[in-house]
Amino acid sequence: MKLIYSAQPVKIPEELLTSTLDLTWTSYNGASHYVLDLRVVNSTTIAPVVVMQSPPSTQRLIQGLRPGHVYQVTLKVFEYVTVVCTDTEIAITVPAVSQITFSQAISSTSIKFQWSSVIGADSYILYVDELFSFPVKKFNQTFTTLYGQMDGLTPATTYNCYVYSSNSAGNGAKMLQPPTGVNVVSTGKSTARVTWNPVAKVLVYQVTVTDNDEPSNMPVIRNTSSTSMDINNLEPCSNYTVGVASFNMFLMPGEPSNVLHSTSTINPVSTVSVDYSCSGGMVTVTWDLVFGANMYRATAVDGTGASLSCTSSSTSCQVTMLKCGEKYQVYVTAISDDCESTSNTTALFETVPCAPANTNIRHDCSSNVIVFEWEHTNNTLYYEAKAVDNTGEVTECRTVDNQCYFTDTGCGQYYKYSVYAVSTGCNSEVSQPEFVRTSPCLPTNVQTATQCNSDMLITTCAVTGVPCGVDLSVWIVASNDNCSTDRVLGEVAQTVPCTPSNVLVSVECSLDSAKVNWTTSIDAWFYIATAEDTSGNSYSCNSMGTNCLIEGLRCGQNYTATVMGTNLKCNSSKSHVVTFRTAPCSPTNIEAFRDCAANHALIVWQNHQPTGLYTAIMEDQSGAQLTCTSNTVNNCKITSLPCGKKYNVSVTYDDGNCPSTSPKISLDSGIALKEKVISMHLFTRPPS
Repeated sequence: MKLIYSAQPVKIPEELLTSTLDLTWTSYNGASHYVLDLRVVNSTTIAPVVVMQSPPSTQRLIQGLRPGHVYQVTLKVFEYVTVVCTDTEIAITVPAVSQITFSQAISSTSIKFQWSSVIGADSYILYVDELFSFPVKKFNQTFTTLYGQMDGLTPATTYNCYVYSSNSAGNGAKMLQPPTGVNVVSTGKSTARVTWNPVAKVLVYQVTVTDNDEPSNMPVIRNTSSTSMDINNLEPCSNYTVGVASFNMFLMPGEPSNVLHSTSTINPVSTVSVDYSCSGGMVTVTWDLVFGANMYRATAVDGTGASLSCTSSSTSCQVTMLKCGEKYQVYVTAISDDCESTSNTTALFETVPCAPANTNIRHDCSSNVIVFEWEHTNNTLYYEAKAVDNTGEVTECRTVDNQCYFTDTGCGQYYKYSVYAVSTGCNSEVSQPEFVRTSPCLPTNVQTATQCNSDMLITTCAVTGVPCGVDLSVWIVASNDNCSTDRVLGEVAQTVPCTPSNVLVSVECSLDSAKVNWTTSIDAWFYIATAEDTSGNSYSCNSMGTNCLIEGLRCGQNYTATVMGTNLKCNSSKSHVVTFRTAPCSPTNIEAFRDCAANHALIVWQNHQPTGLYTAIMEDQSGAQLTCTSNTVNNCKITSLPCGKKYNVSVTYDDGNCPSTSPKISLDSGIALKEKVISMHLFTRPPS
């Protein structure tokens, strides 16, 4: 089976071939029917054409196709509902109809032509036939452009001219010339008459009326065999396009001759003036009266196309709610019962500038120069910027630029900046304020003080963790959120003396004194050593060296000792605590009893301690000694005592560290038994 197509079938009028394909194919045995599917190549928006053909016919003329388009033609062979064979061919339809749109005799033997472009045409064939000649003289020439010239014609001769579009499928149809002399005359408020010159061999004309003001309305199309037509139901104050086209013998209309027609209207206003009030934010529009108008509408259009309007039956009205910084164009429309008429005369005005926006502050810390900047505004002559400090002092700047330099700013000030735009008649509103703090002032009268009881240095703030016993250089820098000053040198600061170290206490078995030793500390001029007993009684000594003797202590007492240094302004902290104990107190109230019968002496004492060893000593004049000891009771006996001698009696107590001996008393061995001899009592200094 093979599908064959032709774009120029035999015996088909030429004018119909613009949308026709003649399809033939070979017969298929057993086919119940054939289906032809025609689709425009590379198009999804044009509906396909599908037709069915019953055997035994293997030919079909397909009409209603798009002229000048490439089609994919598919033949499907069906055996009832089953496709048993397919074949596909690519075909092209002849181009659409082209029409001569301009012709002019440029000499006695040449005519210049222009014609319309059509879809699918590769070239155009221009025909010029001489009328009233026999046989007819014909001239033709092929062009690929939309214009051409025919030469070699006979002077003073009438010619019939037409053009064919052409492509590989063949030639398009020939179109008749449109009527000439089309004219439209109003015959009433909503009626008009269209007239035109007759065209040779044309029996029917097509008149089309299109509403230019309402493109969505369908055009009105009427046919007539005469050279005039009355049209009705025209809207007042409207614009129409009226076209007249010629029908050929196959009732195909050609290109129309179009004319414009406007129905009755009223005149527009001739003058428009404006008076803008910036304080009220409105404009007063004034115009002249128009005969027949019973209302007027003034419209103000800004640069973006947005519009505001007001209406009035007199010659003025006010447009309000105008935007700042805009240039408005104002026009006025006169309105009657039937229609409107807008003037070509307009007026222009500018509104007050908007407040400058996007303000910004740039501050240079080193120079304290402040740059205040903003965005440009429309309709502005210049800007007024203002700076106000904490005291209320005002500094102004006038500029045509969008920034101001404020150079004479003070240190440590808090400034408020604002700006407004100045125009011919009015000023804008003031911008949103910007705030800035300038660099701090340099510190002056810087003083320092040492917190004597801590590692803290006081200037304008407390500096902790400073070392002891040093002289410090103090530099002060003032800062805020944005800037810092240069360093300023303050007074030399002296910290507290360092704490003495290596404290030692030496009692050396003294009953009432202790020697305190230490290592010197930095920046201490002299030192104070203090001893404190368990009752809170304090004893002290001082020295410019590294030791001193604390006196007036009580015997047999526990003490804590500390040392601190001083520079006459501050004392150091106390050294670490050292504990010590004075030598034990000597035994007191010594008594001696001689027992001649037993030949021994009983020694008794007081201030007995529960620990330690007591030794009673009797020494004669020759130095010979007799002793007895006790660690439990306050007495002991010396036996084998010779008679007739004088003895010095004393008692020594030894706690294992230091011995202490009581004052001596005398005992005469010749004195009768139980004679109590007390030479003297020696007591240590009572406790203070």
